[in-house]
Amino acid sequence: MVFFVNSSGPGVLGQLEYKIRSARDDWDDPLNGQVGRLQICRQIFAKLPPSAVVETGTFVGNTTVFFAELGVPVYTAEVKPRYHAFAEMRFRPMRDRVHVELADSRAFLRRLANDPAVPKDGVFFYLDAHWYSDLPLAEEIDTIFGSWQRSVVMIDDFAVPGDSYEYDDYGPGAVLNAEYLDAIGRADMFRFYPALPASQETGAKRGCVVLCNDADTRDRLNDLESLRTS
Repeated sequence: MVFFVNSSGPGVLGQLEYKIRSARDDWDDPLNGQVGRLQICRQIFAKLPPSAVVETGTFVGNTTVFFAELGVPVYTAEVKPRYHAFAEMRFRPMRDRVHVELADSRAFLRRLANDPAVPKDGVFFYLDAHWYSDLPLAEEIDTIFGSWQRSVVMIDDFAVPGDSYEYDDYGPGAVLNAEYLDAIGRADMFRFYPALPASQETGAKRGCVVLCNDADTRDRLNDLESLRTS
């Protein structure tokens, strides 16, 4: 199969890549191919059904597809035009509920925070827009906890205490671990980690942390067998 394009640039490249992968039905599994991570999300959604999902770092949308299956509005942002164009084409048939934006994650979250049409209670956030020198997590967390109530935040690529899960380390002050969260200085931030050891996980074996900032959500998350607090 041959595809022809009459322009150039990262957006056109992303569209071409989508057409090729779509023709091959060549898709990776969501959430890094990790069945343990999938179980965490499913338990969270069963215990705390989200009113919407917000994702930063769409990439090609493999995890976005999983979120779209919930049937609630999904808002996702990708900063790179190539991957944004890919995801925009992929989710065109679902544009009634999957909203794909080309945006920096911080500006994206601030815009959603000021949009009265976006739910502000019980939203699930999946943060995966961090990359080397650009580490927006502290600002993302402050915006979320300052604008949304009774919501859950999952951060990908995060160190899990006492386990061998992979995580991102971008140098001093930019390691995705408990010390990074400590430095944010929020007393209202409760943390949970995967209960499943990395040795029993599948896929990429990337760590994560789950956050909330209210006691009721904390207590509900504490009931989940897929999570631990330390």
